[in-house]
Order: sequence, then C-alpha cells, then structure tokens
Amino acid sequence: MRTIRLFIVFCLSALSGMAAIQNEKAEDFDFCEANADGMMLYYRFVEQDYCELVAGPEKYTGVIRIPARVGVRKTPVVGVGNLAFYQCDGLTEVDLPTTILYLESASFYGNEDLQKVVLNENLIAIGWNAFEGCRTLSSINIPQSLEYIGYEAFYNCPKMITPLYNDKYFFYYPMLNYESEGKTYVIPEGIEVINEGAFIFTYLQEVVIPNSVKVISDYAFDGSFVQRVNIPYSVDSIGYHAFSQTRLEEVVVPASVKSFGQGMFYADFFLKKAVLENPLDSIPFGTFANCSMLEEVSYPKTVHKLGDHSFHGCASLTQLPDLSNIDSLGVHVFEGCRMLESVSLPVSMSCIPDHAFAMCESLKEVNLPESIENIGKLAFYQDTSLESIFIPKSVKTIGNQAFIFCKQLKNIDFSEGLLSIGEDAFSQLEQLETISLPESIESIGRGAFAYGYKLKDVYVQWQDPLLLQNDIFDSYQHTLGMTLHVPAGTAERYASAPYWSNFTNIVEEANGVETIELDNQNAHDSRTVKQFRDGKIVIVVGSSGKAKEMLLDGRLYQQP
Repeated sequence: MRTIRLFIVFCLSALSGMAAIQNEKAEDFDFCEANADGMMLYYRFVEQDYCELVAGPEKYTGVIRIPARVGVRKTPVVGVGNLAFYQCDGLTEVDLPTTILYLESASFYGNEDLQKVVLNENLIAIGWNAFEGCRTLSSINIPQSLEYIGYEAFYNCPKMITPLYNDKYFFYYPMLNYESEGKTYVIPEGIEVINEGAFIFTYLQEVVIPNSVKVISDYAFDGSFVQRVNIPYSVDSIGYHAFSQTRLEEVVVPASVKSFGQGMFYADFFLKKAVLENPLDSIPFGTFANCSMLEEVSYPKTVHKLGDHSFHGCASLTQLPDLSNIDSLGVHVFEGCRMLESVSLPVSMSCIPDHAFAMCESLKEVNLPESIENIGKLAFYQDTSLESIFIPKSVKTIGNQAFIFCKQLKNIDFSEGLLSIGEDAFSQLEQLETISLPESIESIGRGAFAYGYKLKDVYVQWQDPLLLQNDIFDSYQHTLGMTLHVPAGTAERYASAPYWSNFTNIVEEANGVETIELDNQNAHDSRTVKQFRDGKIVIVVGSSGKAKEMLLDGRLYQQP
C-alpha cells in the first residue's frame, strides 16, 4: 500500500495542470476487458500487481460500473487515469469500486451530463481539473480517507454549491458563487489542512480559520475576493501563491509559520501593509510581486536575503524595507517600484543583481557602499530621475545596459579599481556631457556610451591606448566634435591606435601637480588622477595615507 501511495504522489504531480489535458492515444493501454454490463474498458499496469483504468478508443454513455479486479490474475484496479473519461457526452453516472485509490488529473474532464459519482472509502487523491466542466454534477460524497483534491478539480461546475471537507481536510468552497459575496465563512473546528485551491475564485469577504489548522496549502485563496483572513498561531506551513490575487488590505503572518511558499501575496493589488513575524532566512521568490498598493512591510532580523522578484512591481513603495541585515538581493527584486526615491545599501552586500532597481522612475539618489563589487545587467535600467551616480573603488564590473535610458543622468563618478564596463551600460544618456575613465579599466563593451548626444569630453588615463574590440560610442558622436583628452605625450599613440584614431579632436592634458600643499602639509603622489566634475578638473592626491581632492580654481575638498 505504501508503494501505491508513493505512486499517487508521483503521478498527480507529474500530470498536474492543464498541460496534462490532451487526448491519449487509443493504443496507450495494456489490455481491455468488458465489465458486467458488457462495456469494454481499457487498462494499463502501473506496477506488476496493480492497474488503472485509462482512455480507450470509444466514448461512454449512461452508467459505467468499474470492476474492482480484472484480467486472468484478478489484478486490483487502483486508479482512474488521466483523461480516462474525457468529454464523454451522455455519461451520467460512474460507480467506483473500493479498490480505487486515486483519480488522476482531468480524469472526468468536460462531462457535461455527469450527475453522480460515488467515491468510496480508501480513495486518497483526486487530481487537478478532475471534474472540470461537469456542469450538471451537483454533489459528491467525501470519504474520510481522502487527503488531496487538486487545483481547480471542480472548476466550471456551477451546481456544486456545498463545501467539501472531512474531519481533517477542508477541500473545496464553491467557486464563482455570487450568493456568498460579502459574507463570512467559518471553517469547521478540527480541520488541520486547508487544501490546494480550496477557496479559489470565491466571493467571500472573510474566512475565519480555526486554531486547529496547521497547513494552508498552495493556491488556497488564489483569486478570491477575500478581504480579511486571520492566520492563527497553529499554522506552521503556508504554500506558494496561497493568498495571491486576493483583496486583502493588511496581513500578519505569525511566528509559528516555518514553511513559506513562493509568490504568497503575488498580485494582491489591494494589500497596503504586511507584517511577517515568522523567522525566515529569506523572503521567497515573488512574495509581494505586483502588490501595487503596498506601502509598508516588515520582517524579522533573521531575514538575510530578499529573493528574486520579491518586491517587483510594488509601485506604491516609497522607501526600501529594512536592509540592515540583508546581505543578498535577488534579480528583479525592486524592479518597477515607481515611487521609490532613494536607495542606500548596507556594507554587507557585495553585488547589485540583474534588474534589481530597473524602471524605478522616481529614483533620485543611490548610495553604494565600498563593499559593492559588481553591478548587474539592467540594474538601473530606465531610472529616468537619476541625475548622478558615484561608483566606489570596490566596484570591479558594471554589467550590460546597467544604466541604459537613465535620461537625466549627467554626472558619473568612476573610481580607480573598475575593471570592465558592459555593452550599452551607459547608453541613451541624454544629459551626459563628460566622462572620465580610470586607468584600471581593462575592457569596455560595445556601445557603452552610445547615443549620448550631449557628450563632448572624454578623459582617459591610459599611457598606452586601451585596445577596444567594439565601438563604445556611436559614430555620429565623433562628427559632433567630441574631444578626447589623453595623458601628456600620448596624443600620437591615440591618433594611430585602432578606434581611438576616429576622434577628430585629441587633446593632451598636463601631467598635473606632483606636489601641492593641502592643509599645510605636502602631498606627494607620482600618479595624480583627474576627474571632470561640474565643469572643473579635480586632482586627487595622497596625503598622510588619506585621499585628498583639489579643484583647479583653488577650492579645497577632503574625501575620507
């Protein structure tokens, strides 16, 4: 019996979902045999000593009685296979033997005339969409042995108006029942598991969950109109998408919850406040994705990672949640947070992942700590309010299209230590006029600074021109009189170097000041670094082990 239970779990998971709904070939059976009424039924062995009823070459009408044992060896019939009775127009009743342990996904799909199915004790599982489209089926008995009813098992069954449950499992509340709109439903005491998709697409306003419930399964309230749900402290597991696309406005997940599924509040367009008390290590994939009204969220100090897409599309989020204990962000984590104005990342982080802050159109301030080493591709894509960015010396790589379409970005402050800039990383910057590339850079991708039509001055520090494999500016820029500023004594090298020779204006810069006096101390640096900032060249020198800056007009600046 344990082997058959394991098989049930395997076949239902493998065949779950609408992807399983396709006609099986007539020859997909091992043998056939007429039942007591002379109807030919078709079977397939699931193990040497068991078989299941499968789809055959004919459609059935009237009443079907499935035998408990078939064949010369009297093999027990333990299941009804995928699509076994698919769209059998005229089929009105099915009598199942006590040997049946499972009904696979879509096993009775689309039988509009089916009125009665008797489920006997020993039945353990009913698969996804098993009775979908059985429009005249009005009721079904639930044995105490039943442990699972799959997602949308009774979808589009308008006459199913009675909740289905046994002593331990709550399986089904009538979906699309307009009479329940605005009402409260109290789940019976003693229920321990709210089944997969139990309240999907229901019109209830509130569901009261008793303290006996331990598990809220996948899709339990998905797509429902529910506005209020209490999650009691008895619950220790919540499945993925359990509360997605509901009308919840506030929610508290208690500390008792240890298992927390992906996309739990996905696309809850009305959700404004969420409090997670449960001690998670990370916020799972897509937990609050597309919660467009979310304004406030809190979670315990145990959280160290915000998973992929976890806050994607939270358009009303004006500030980041607490990141003080976060050391890792997932891809697309805050993409589309259109009201987010400021980003300050903790020193515990070393990477900004792909698309992390893409399309945050109100983002004006980004503070990157000295711990950041990599900025991922499209990390700040189309952040149209961002005007300046300081790239700290810890950053080694900037990914493809990292800042593309940041149309107001006009000040980019690169630091020594940067090794590579990806393709189109700073393309389409309409306000950028000047860039200064540090000597540490070893590679620059195609079109890294393309289509910046205000770009006039490019400052480089290499004594030997960097060998480029692709155009980093578009050719149109060279015809606008853009000036390339190179170190003293290197103009001829750049004029004859591949790609750099395309510049019509190449200007040598002075070597800078080798010794200058800052704060009454002599500062010595054999290699001064120049950057162009706010229309003035900044000379950065060393002084007592600290970096100093001096603008050429004599104003002094100190940088820690």
